[in-house]
Amino acid sequence: MSASQRRAGTARRPALATVGIAIAAALALSACSGGGSATEPESPNEFEDFTFTSWNYGEDAQKALIDQEVAGFTDEHGIEAELVSFPFAEYKNQLILRSRDGSTTGAAQLDIADIQTLTQLGVLADLTEYADGIDYTEAALENGQVDGKQYGLPWYTGSIGLIQNQQLLEQAGVTGTPETVEEFEAALKAVKGLGGDIVPYALATKPEAIKDFIPWFRTFGSEIVDGDEIAINDEGAVEALEWITSLNEQGLISLGLGRPEARTLYTQGKTAFFDDANQIRGTITAQATDPTLIDHTVPVRRPVVNADDEPQSLAWGGLIVVFKKGPTATAAEFAKYMTSTPEVGINRYKEVGSVPTTETALADESFTSDTYASTWQEQITDTASPNPLWQFPNYAQMEAKLAEEIQAALTGQKSAQEALDTAQAEMQKLAD
Repeated sequence: MSASQRRAGTARRPALATVGIAIAAALALSACSGGGSATEPESPNEFEDFTFTSWNYGEDAQKALIDQEVAGFTDEHGIEAELVSFPFAEYKNQLILRSRDGSTTGAAQLDIADIQTLTQLGVLADLTEYADGIDYTEAALENGQVDGKQYGLPWYTGSIGLIQNQQLLEQAGVTGTPETVEEFEAALKAVKGLGGDIVPYALATKPEAIKDFIPWFRTFGSEIVDGDEIAINDEGAVEALEWITSLNEQGLISLGLGRPEARTLYTQGKTAFFDDANQIRGTITAQATDPTLIDHTVPVRRPVVNADDEPQSLAWGGLIVVFKKGPTATAAEFAKYMTSTPEVGINRYKEVGSVPTTETALADESFTSDTYASTWQEQITDTASPNPLWQFPNYAQMEAKLAEEIQAALTGQKSAQEALDTAQAEMQKLAD
């Protein structure tokens, strides 16, 4: 394993050595104390050199942009920043190891899925005061909160939501957008009536895409997690899985689809709906058999059971967190600068498509004039929420257990209730 490291204004340094260790072991050895609040420097002279760790800095597409963004902060305060990167696949493990022994300090990029784990280690500073008075969107702020405290400031935000091919729906006689589950199923049946090899809804059903079932479970009222208890077998989840199983039995979805296969079906004009992240637009444009497909691609709210229910979607995004060890106050000011400065957020959106997290930046013409992006934000991201399983360090293993049982239900080996009862028992063992 390797890490790239650079200090602004100096030559590149040798790669950092790395060591492997299980996440569970690190958690077991860590103290359970919460993060301490960072203290704002009293004057510009108190700003210190600091480190910023980011997996994006190791990618050619963002290296120059991050250099520019960081320089905007360091040049103003007459300090230097050391930029460090680890590959995404090993990034979480490296942060856990290095924040525990104090070799990683300052600020760091963090996937929203990992905020709970780092917080439980007791290594993160409480940034609540740095979020005060900033017009971050409510959904973006939620991504960085644990137990009512702000441990991460939202750097960019997005969601996995439902996308529809308006032209294909019109061919099937469906006008408008289905708003309820009942209307959605009726639309799928109409699309199936077109015949051929069309899959009306390209739901990703492979085990690795299990997260796409989470918003549907919530749509039907499942809590999924109730406090520290796994509630994946509650009434709402069972009803949702029974409904999805019925879609399969009617030929309205297809087994064996992953995210890549769903994208292929969509770009070939062979499905009316699929789930993906908001940045899928580039892939659709590049791969579409019909170059006009993107013009008929519409991000839509997930249908609800009852008309007054809140639409569900899964949030994703990146945070900037600050470690308790090291120049915490300077790093906290840097995190605030990177995430809340409108010019920085707008430029990042223009350069790499990362959606800003403040209302001011989102109201900028460069964003509002982009109909696709602004529609996605309004229809999907504004009500998106994190996966509730992310609060557990073993969430990946939990999702694997859930995926196994969902497959058993979809293939008729078990009833929805039986499958989710088994999933709940196995997942609870991992939670305890």
